[in-house]
Amino acid sequence: MKILTCPAHLQHLEGILRKSLPLALPVFGAVLNINRGNPGHFEVLVDKWPEFGAVLARPSGEVPVNDGYWNTQAAFYRDLGAYRALLETPGCLRWDAAFTLIG
Repeated sequence: MKILTCPAHLQHLEGILRKSLPLALPVFGAVLNINRGNPGHFEVLVDKWPEFGAVLARPSGEVPVNDGYWNTQAAFYRDLGAYRALLETPGCLRWDAAFTLIG
């Protein structure tokens, strides 16, 4: 699991996701907002970079445990195995919290 923080990587990811629309729309929207000031305070995780198989956009920082609306995750994957592995990585998702996964 890698959290993308480099603006160049995030812009490159935006271009890749743009080519996979409409399937990548939930994650594309999050990456687009991050690249334009990040008003939603999201972060982007990939299974590996730059040849990723799965992308997850999630709120950064502490999120309330029982607030499924605030704790919304957006996902896009090219490889189901990579997506499963990303979700099973410790620290990727808070499994003790209410969350909504869109993908």
